[in-house]
Amino acid sequence: MKSSVAESPEEAPPAAKAKRKQIPVRIQNIVWGRAAGRCQYAGCNGLLVGDEISGAANANKAYIGHIVADSPEGPRGHPVRSFQLAHDPDNLMLVCDVHHRVFDREMVDEHPEDVLVDMKRRHEARIRTVTGIDENLGSHVIRYAAKIGANESPVEKGAVKWSMIPDRYPLDDGWIDLDLVTLELRDDDPAYWPTHVRNLRTVFAEKVRGRMERQEIKRLAVFGLAPIPLLFELGRLISDIATADVRQLLRDPKGWKWDVGATPARYELHRPERTMGAVALKLEISAPVADERVANVLGPEAAVWSIAAEGANNDIVRRPEDIAAFAKLFRKTLDDVKLAHGETVTVHVFPAVPVSIAVEAGRSWQPKAHPSLKIYDQNWKLGGFALAHHLEHAD
Repeated sequence: MKSSVAESPEEAPPAAKAKRKQIPVRIQNIVWGRAAGRCQYAGCNGLLVGDEISGAANANKAYIGHIVADSPEGPRGHPVRSFQLAHDPDNLMLVCDVHHRVFDREMVDEHPEDVLVDMKRRHEARIRTVTGIDENLGSHVIRYAAKIGANESPVEKGAVKWSMIPDRYPLDDGWIDLDLVTLELRDDDPAYWPTHVRNLRTVFAEKVRGRMERQEIKRLAVFGLAPIPLLFELGRLISDIATADVRQLLRDPKGWKWDVGATPARYELHRPERTMGAVALKLEISAPVADERVANVLGPEAAVWSIAAEGANNDIVRRPEDIAAFAKLFRKTLDDVKLAHGETVTVHVFPAVPVSIAVEAGRSWQPKAHPSLKIYDQNWKLGGFALAHHLEHAD
């Protein structure tokens, strides 16, 4: 059986209603507070105050339902526990009319006690997490998506929110979308890279740079799904001046939430024996890059450096520390390349990296301290690696 904030006459026979004691206001307040005024039925989460159709802003649409009924004859009733738990907040759920009817009338057998207890527990745990976040932990969120081949790659807003909580949360006015999915250009079109780079710079200048300079943006969370050279450029635009949390979309389990218990990624720097010829830097984080693929572009005499991840794979970056460790080694490698090959060297970068590593590489590059970088992109339509973008001192 059920106790509600406003019961309808048809919900219980008069005799039963006469025996039922109203849930004390103090107990109702506890139930409301724990539920944050939202339906606790799994998957609903509907706000139970206000009605948009009628315009009644303070309309109360809530029911307080019993998990174990307050009478032995009711749904999930018990000869002893029904009376013991009748006014126990742990036995009461705040629900909308639809879901109250579902578990108390229409699908009682499908809603045993343990199912409802678990719904209530998970809802209240989520409310405690969200409402416990300090207001100073707010971040502005950059979402950047561009077509990868023929596929569009949106960064879904809800997934972004829940990946940040409880360490951070997105500010209400802090969503910054740099999406370029509407550009109808294929990545083998010669205009693809300059068009995307130009538009990214324009949108970034309009939406981000001025706010960063005015210190309106104090912290960024960066979610990118785009071709790797464009993510290098995004990182360069953000630079390491801004405090930024660069995120990685994990494949297993799918989502943007960090896997803090994962095994740390390990990187190794491999140096070339020769110092003459063109200088290449392979970034072998997602997969190995064969020297032959570099030679096809730069010739067999190229000096090939490499930053390689042990057990390279697409899902290897799972913790923020993995990104930080890469950034530290990447900066040192560029310093070492400059020392070995001279102040004017240009480094040809052949990346096989996760999206977060591409952004962080762009952030780590310092135009006044590091060599110019030519970023290549693997494109089978063009026969292998092709030059896509140039990070140079004149940018």
